[in-house]
Amino acid sequence: MTITQTDPRARFRTPLGTSRSGAERHRPLRAKPDAAPVLVAVDNSPAAAAAARAAVRLAQELAAPLVFVYVRRGPSVAFAKPYYQRRLDAEMRAGRRALDHALAAAERAGVPATGEQLEGNPARRVVELARHRGARLIALGSRRLRLASTARR
Repeated sequence: MTITQTDPRARFRTPLGTSRSGAERHRPLRAKPDAAPVLVAVDNSPAAAAAARAAVRLAQELAAPLVFVYVRRGPSVAFAKPYYQRRLDAEMRAGRRALDHALAAAERAGVPATGEQLEGNPARRVVELARHRGARLIALGSRRLRLASTARR
């Protein structure tokens, strides 16, 4: 016996529990503007890029928008004025690069997305933004599980 989707909005009828090959992929539903977003923490690591790609696929399936966030710790205040500014500029450029790559992946997939750059403790700031935006879930990559990793926190 095969169970099929009965959602009248669906543009296809696929038996549940079966996989689709690349040739049989369907067009995802358009994201609803009032839907709870999927929040994705990104940086310039391969793990974060993989998390962003997975979140784009998930957002397509859920018809949800994406919010990409890059959290920088900020340079130490021990730096003198010109060094502090150079370090801050470098961190801002790194964040912009990470967000641009993630936003480009979402755009290629046709998923609405925004990007934000925050400063502070990454684990704390990601959770705060998720609560503020009413995110349905948080996606992030883990380079390796260390005691001080954001994923572990």
